Amino acid sequence: MTRSDYDHLDREALIELLERRGVGQKFGLVWERADTAQKGLPVAKLDLEMGLSVGDTPHRNLIIEGDNLNALRFLQLSHRGRIKCIYIDPPYNTGGQELAYQDRYHGKDDTYRHSAWLEFMAQRLRLARELLMPDGVLFVSIDDYEVARLTLLLDQVFPGGKVGSFVWRRRSGSNDVPASFLSVDHEYVLCYAHPGFSFAGLNKDLSGYRDHDPGNPDPWKRGDLSKSHDYRARPNGFYPVYDPQQGVWYAPNPKRVWAFASEGLVKQGQKLRRETMEQLIREGRVIFPKKDRTALYATLEELRAAITEGHAPHFLQLGLFATPEEEDAYLSQYVGRRLGYGTPGYKRFRSEVRRPSKPISSWIVGLKEDDGAEDRTTLRSGLNAEGTVLLGQMLQSAGVGFSYPKPLSLVQTLIAQATGPEDTVLDFFAGSGTTAHAVLALNAADEISNRRFILASSTEATAQEPQKNLCQSVTRERVRRAIQGYAHRTRSGPVEVVGLGGDFAYLRAAPLPAGETAHDQIWFALQLRHFQTLGEYRPDCAIQQHWTDDLVLLYLTETSREVMDELERLAEAAGRPVTVYTWQLAEVGILSENVTVCALPAELREAFGGACP
Repeated sequence: MTRSDYDHLDREALIELLERRGVGQKFGLVWERADTAQKGLPVAKLDLEMGLSVGDTPHRNLIIEGDNLNALRFLQLSHRGRIKCIYIDPPYNTGGQELAYQDRYHGKDDTYRHSAWLEFMAQRLRLARELLMPDGVLFVSIDDYEVARLTLLLDQVFPGGKVGSFVWRRRSGSNDVPASFLSVDHEYVLCYAHPGFSFAGLNKDLSGYRDHDPGNPDPWKRGDLSKSHDYRARPNGFYPVYDPQQGVWYAPNPKRVWAFASEGLVKQGQKLRRETMEQLIREGRVIFPKKDRTALYATLEELRAAITEGHAPHFLQLGLFATPEEEDAYLSQYVGRRLGYGTPGYKRFRSEVRRPSKPISSWIVGLKEDDGAEDRTTLRSGLNAEGTVLLGQMLQSAGVGFSYPKPLSLVQTLIAQATGPEDTVLDFFAGSGTTAHAVLALNAADEISNRRFILASSTEATAQEPQKNLCQSVTRERVRRAIQGYAHRTRSGPVEVVGLGGDFAYLRAAPLPAGETAHDQIWFALQLRHFQTLGEYRPDCAIQQHWTDDLVLLYLTETSREVMDELERLAEAAGRPVTVYTWQLAEVGILSENVTVCALPAELREAFGGACP
């Protein structure tokens, strides 16, 4: 700091600053930074770009374009204590000119050349720490240049939280060596966590298995009956499911077909690795919605009209098939049947969970290497070349590139060891989108897993390239193709890669205008808090609505008489618990027993209240 850094402080403020520093830490990492670096900074808003989003609302996954510091501030309001795993591959501060992103953090006035990078990282890591669950974990990729300083910084941010350091081989060797004639072929993945964390190689968190069936001591929890394949990739999983007790049929999701085969579609003599859907229903393993809304259509024309007008169960769609005959055959099976609007679930018993008992090694070996270890679980990963080749194939037709993407196998292995099937993974240095691809691949491989991802990535625009947007052209495009599938050319001809399934909402971080009440931001935060899914904000509606099988979430932007009448009607028709958020708690009054009326959380009022309704 220079003398001018203190000119704005009076005598009392200078004394306070010296006292704080006098009782502060005496040993550890010290760098040039402003004491008020994170104070008084407003929360940014997130604008939902439906044209850049993929899949239907509500979206389970998020991609945020913009400064990741803004993204992290918003996530403090929506995901504080909700993230199980954070993986980041930040700039290594080596000053490499060949990279697609900023990698030089050294101010001309810095007396210590690492100060700007350390302050840049410290601000983000402190916010990231608050997002982690009590058993959450952070992975940070880094190389030799900053590993020592980053370790000391993480020791400050996560006191006592160091789990260990993984070492992985990034390349097979290089001829580009310095005078010392040493080829540095490895990198590190630093691991810090909250006290409740353990790798899957030790114990899995089974606290979610709380429900019991009479006479069965084995607890279970609700799981997903579908998997991340669309109806074209898995046509045998695209069939209606029948609830024999209620006499209700449930249509499959064209983008996430059933994970279990139907007895009517199994070929004679075919061996199955898992139970059929009908067997699960007979055994009581399928959880059908209670008090579900239903509809019955007497004719094909009536059903088509309901779909067109948006009244039919939401998984019934037009335009799925190439010919009118195929579409008629698809729709005809639902005519004359009572159809449910909800989605069946699946009882997952704790005894079915595989529990590896060996500890994992901090040495990550190559995919084809054998380290001879018999007393531990050795993680495996490809080299950096794997990431480069895969990304090149995925973006072959897009005409864009990205330097040194991490191999999919590395990130996928770490996430698999650190998370369960329902956990959320965050990457706020998303780069080429490898973390999202890893989550999608894990979900597709496990078939009934539903991990979520949140990515934040900058445009990396510069004065020389003001239109540059890596988040849109690389991050989003890679994740879109991973979901929907892609084609690439090889010497032997074109290759079609089937999509993994999934979705994401694309959001842009932007400054929040002063004095403006941001109803859309409040609605986004409320949905993410309750469901970790995001639906659109309807500016023409005074009551924002998000319906699930278990809960109806409502947000009132005003409390006129007309709004109160509509609220009463919705509460009576819900048939399930309803949670209502409002600015005027006293004006809403007492509704039916299934309704809980809540004042807006204070932090949302403070962040987005503006002029206040």
